[in-house]
Amino acid sequence: MTVTGPVARGRSWVAGLVAVAGALTAGAVVVGQEAGAGRGVDEPAAIEQLIDALKGPALDGQEEAALLQEGFDQFMARMDAWDGPSAVGLALALHSRANAVWSAFCAEGALRRSAPADARGESALDAYAVADGLLMALLREPELGEGDRLAVVQRRAILAAGFGDESGERASLGRALVMGSTDGGQILGLKALLAGDALEAARLFGHQLDRGDPPESCPWALRGHALASLAALRGRR
Repeated sequence: MTVTGPVARGRSWVAGLVAVAGALTAGAVVVGQEAGAGRGVDEPAAIEQLIDALKGPALDGQEEAALLQEGFDQFMARMDAWDGPSAVGLALALHSRANAVWSAFCAEGALRRSAPADARGESALDAYAVADGLLMALLREPELGEGDRLAVVQRRAILAAGFGDESGERASLGRALVMGSTDGGQILGLKALLAGDALEAARLFGHQLDRGDPPESCPWALRGHALASLAALRGRR
């Protein structure tokens, strides 16, 4: 099995992780040790060593897949431990190696979660710029699949919301809506409802209902449209 990264650009990030897991199940090794043998390691020196390995030359087949899996496992462990600096370092190294949707999402999540509480402060805005730059780079890739492209646009909305960029959030949600996203329409409808714009909320939720999607794919649409319609009727009295 030859794996140049857990996700080739334009392929599903889920499929990429499955490919990595398959390589590990087949008995992949990293730098002479059994894959996963070092999982759970939290010493700073070990994390730095792993980051250096991720920044190093490409490996062959299963060794490459196992290195990426080890990096991802340690990244998740650092996120769970709220170790922001290590998580960011691992995520950026993973993305520099994989250059994939899943790795960009790891880096975006780490940067957003580890940013200072003041979302509009200078250091937070620097983190925002880095994370958004990674996502924008993916959107500039012509071979990025439609499903992945929509996922990246929606992730930009999450990122913008996390850093208090309301205009950026709305722009990405609107773009997602045009691309066929049910989430984009539902969230914009909810925002309109909370802002007291019942007619706009009803329009947005009604658009979701008119699409004829299964109710489970847009669970807020019917309830949102009902609430917006009631609010609009009250406003006419």
